[in-house]
Amino acid sequence: MTKLGSFILELLRMCVLLMLTLFILGGVERFIYQSIFGQPVYNWSMALGNLLIFFMLYRNHFQFKGWYKSQKNQKLTILTTRITTVISLGLIILPMIGRLSL
Repeated sequence: MTKLGSFILELLRMCVLLMLTLFILGGVERFIYQSIFGQPVYNWSMALGNLLIFFMLYRNHFQFKGWYKSQKNQKLTILTTRITTVISLGLIILPMIGRLSL
C-alpha cells in the first residue's frame, strides 16, 4: 500500500475514532450530569475537554495501531500527558461548578 493510500485510510480511521470518542464520552457525561442535576448538561467546555482527551489517546495509543507508519510517530511526554489530562478534566467539570454556584 502506498504512503498516500495508507494516509487516507488513517485519516478516515481518525475521523471515525473521533466521532465514536465524542459520542461515548458525551453520552456518559450527559448521563452523569442528568443523574446529578435532573437534566442533561452539555457545554462547549465539555466538548473541548473531550477533544483534548481524544488528542491524548490518539497520540499515546491509537496512532501506533493504525495503517500509517512513520518515523515521526512519538508518544506525548509524561508531563504533557498529565497537563492535558488535568486541563481536560477541569473543562469537563467546569459546568458542574457553574451549576453548583447558582
